[in-house]
Amino acid sequence: MNASGADIRYRASVASTVVAGVFCVIVCAGLIHNYFHSDVSDPLDSEQFSALKAELQAYPDDEQLKSKVRRMDLELRREYFRSQAFAVRGGWLLLGGIVVLLVSVGVAVGCRKTVSAPAPAGDQERAEVRAGTFARWSVAAAGLMILGGATALTFIVPIEGFPTAIKHAEKKLPLVARFPSAEEIGRNWPRFRGPGGLGISAYTNVPANWNTKTGEGVLWKSPVPLPGKNSPVVWGNRIFLTGATKDKRQVYCFDADSGELLWQRDVVNVPGSVAKPPEVSEEDTGYAAPTAVADGQRVYAIFANGDLICFDFAGERLWAMNLGLPVNMYGHATSLAMWRRLLLVKFDQGREGEGKSELLALDALDGKDVWSKDRPVPDSWSSPIVINAGGREQIITCGNPWVISYSPADGSELWRVKCLDGDVAPCPIFAGGMVFAVNTRAVVAAIRPDGSGDVTKTHIAWTAIDGLPDICSPVSDGKLLWLMETYGTLTCYDAQTGEMVWDRELDMEFNASPVLVGRRVYLTGIDGVTIIIEAAREYKEIARSELGEKVFATPAFMDGRIYMRSEKNLFCISDAKR
Repeated sequence: MNASGADIRYRASVASTVVAGVFCVIVCAGLIHNYFHSDVSDPLDSEQFSALKAELQAYPDDEQLKSKVRRMDLELRREYFRSQAFAVRGGWLLLGGIVVLLVSVGVAVGCRKTVSAPAPAGDQERAEVRAGTFARWSVAAAGLMILGGATALTFIVPIEGFPTAIKHAEKKLPLVARFPSAEEIGRNWPRFRGPGGLGISAYTNVPANWNTKTGEGVLWKSPVPLPGKNSPVVWGNRIFLTGATKDKRQVYCFDADSGELLWQRDVVNVPGSVAKPPEVSEEDTGYAAPTAVADGQRVYAIFANGDLICFDFAGERLWAMNLGLPVNMYGHATSLAMWRRLLLVKFDQGREGEGKSELLALDALDGKDVWSKDRPVPDSWSSPIVINAGGREQIITCGNPWVISYSPADGSELWRVKCLDGDVAPCPIFAGGMVFAVNTRAVVAAIRPDGSGDVTKTHIAWTAIDGLPDICSPVSDGKLLWLMETYGTLTCYDAQTGEMVWDRELDMEFNASPVLVGRRVYLTGIDGVTIIIEAAREYKEIARSELGEKVFATPAFMDGRIYMRSEKNLFCISDAKR
């Protein structure tokens, strides 16, 4: 090879080297970007997709939701295959570029060694022209080789051509920030005492007569593995309960149509949880007294040792934490509540003046603290409710001696009323434009919820002292108010004036709170007998039905059904046949 020919090839190979090098850098950058924007996990296991599937389980007939699930399924699969195809094609292109780069470098090195002294002027000019022409054609050839390889790979590695055994890549989509609407909540029984915690059923077509001895009105009966005094939570065709002993805690999900136990999950390995069990009164509360809460996608449960845990509707554990061992003489029994995407935990504990009580608002998606407020009360067992009154949303809480309203957005205190005393267990309610709070050794107080600051002297509409309950929460239709004492005294007040309308001594004891169903009030005693009366200004018993087992939990009321938890079983009461 003469010097001029070697020089021409040298220049061409250098130009090809530069082109191939730039090409390799671009492809490599694209592969790195693709890698860090995708995973090698199943896209159908994404949190957002799992949440939608759980919601579809709750609403299997929702066509709009089905369409949304199908669209997301398609999008996730397409994204996976696109990412994988890009990785494979990019890999081959990078390999091709490296081959061209190495060949060009090799040619350049070889030619460089043979370059001799400069040729005469005329010959040198002709050589430079030939070198420029050759270099341009070499660069064009290198580009065509790379382009041809990319085009060929498009047909060799089609996007949809991956075997289904390959693990799909999940695009990191944000978790659904959705919370259920008021209509969705109203159709279900998502917390203790149903929608809003008010003890009012949205359905009136529920049975009034049943008998477990004959099977009349009993659709199914299923055993609950561990004991607990918490009440059923129902969302769609899922029923949630918890159970616990001194050493074991579990969350259960039952099929509402068949009673089948769909899953049960042990509450273990909770960060911060201590091995020492709390001292509780098993007769009064036990280890699983608080009722869970559900939002259509997830269920949240808390136990007497302070363990707080979240599962999705399929039983997958999403997060868990321990709030600390509650200092509570009977055991923690306050049920959970929600406001939009916030999980509300009233964690009252300790003695008066110790400053251990607080109200927590946690992000339901991950359990992270959003806000918390210290509460000037000792231990209590009353559960909070969320209302919309006075032109604002409010969290209403009860604890000796205060009824306190907080803003759910940031936890700021809106107003407070001093009217309670002793061990506060009954929950507040909201009806007829007023908050009703009650406890034995205190009063029943009707409070106007539009105040600010300490409104004890200005916003109590009326108080009364007869028939005060120590466990059961009140119920009201806004016109009448019913109070149930543990030992069987049922008292009816005029909800607007505070006038006692009537009282009645019943022949049983009660722990379950009364529930208003249309123009009837359901009263379930500890012995398992449910008395149904008219919601009227005169006492009139409509029916009396027996479950045959002890009942401490408040029943849940759904369309045509009542779900009742006894000491050992979960019952579905319905006129429908299997």
